Amino acid sequence: MPFYIFAWLASFSSALIILITKLTSKYSIKNPWFFNFLWSVIIFLFTLPAALAYHAGMPSDWGSIVVAAFFADMWYIFYILAIYRLEVSTLSPLFNFRTLFAVVLGVVLVHEHLTPSQFVYFILIIGAGIFATIDEKFTIKSFFVPPVVIALLAMLFLALNNVFIKIVLERNSLWTANLWMSIISVALLLPTIPLFIREVNKISILQVLPVTAMGIFQTITNFAANIAYGVNVGITSLIMAAPISLVIIYILAIFAPNLLEKHTHKVYAIRFAAAFVMIYSALKLSV
Repeated sequence: MPFYIFAWLASFSSALIILITKLTSKYSIKNPWFFNFLWSVIIFLFTLPAALAYHAGMPSDWGSIVVAAFFADMWYIFYILAIYRLEVSTLSPLFNFRTLFAVVLGVVLVHEHLTPSQFVYFILIIGAGIFATIDEKFTIKSFFVPPVVIALLAMLFLALNNVFIKIVLERNSLWTANLWMSIISVALLLPTIPLFIREVNKISILQVLPVTAMGIFQTITNFAANIAYGVNVGITSLIMAAPISLVIIYILAIFAPNLLEKHTHKVYAIRFAAAFVMIYSALKLSV
């Protein structure tokens, strides 16, 4: 099967994760801390069988694994908090800030230098990010609000997590790293249990099923993306950046406006344009 089929599969399943996350936050699990802990447990349960099958062992470097797990938790916490407060068509384009933060981290941590062209793309991402939050009021103030700050912090923690995952994989095998990062992630979230303990006795299958679906689609995304990246990084990156979740949200806004969100065609046109500018700029920054 051609690699681009796997790339599109990964891109589509990744978009479904965002949509299911939003649907779950709106209709199923009202407590974001409960949602976050449940998702971490589901990820561990999906990771464990594969890790054991591939003979995961003890890490040779605990420090990088603990730090990577910590930033993974921070990424998930702030992502979940953001998705409770932001629309998918606003949050999805903000993922491109991860590349921007990765460049900043490169400058700060390893003293890399921004070229003039990189600086231009850097500014374009920030500018387009402002327009990605535009609503019917057509004011840039919609970008300078706490939910967007929370989302941007999530992208910063995701970039930091990616930096330390690279270090982890240089010192440990893939499945050893996956297993222990997942275990430590759950352990680090144990102090959050008092924030949702009263809801544990009320847990229902309707709450578990969508999070389980997220785990399934995350597994599909990782598997398909790894195959595609192994053949062609450039085209796979382009396909993975496709704004599929935005397309689905736009279609739902037309045919099921009360399900998630509803805006005018003009607002969605601006958000799509902003998303494409951010995607193009992020791809240029990552080259």
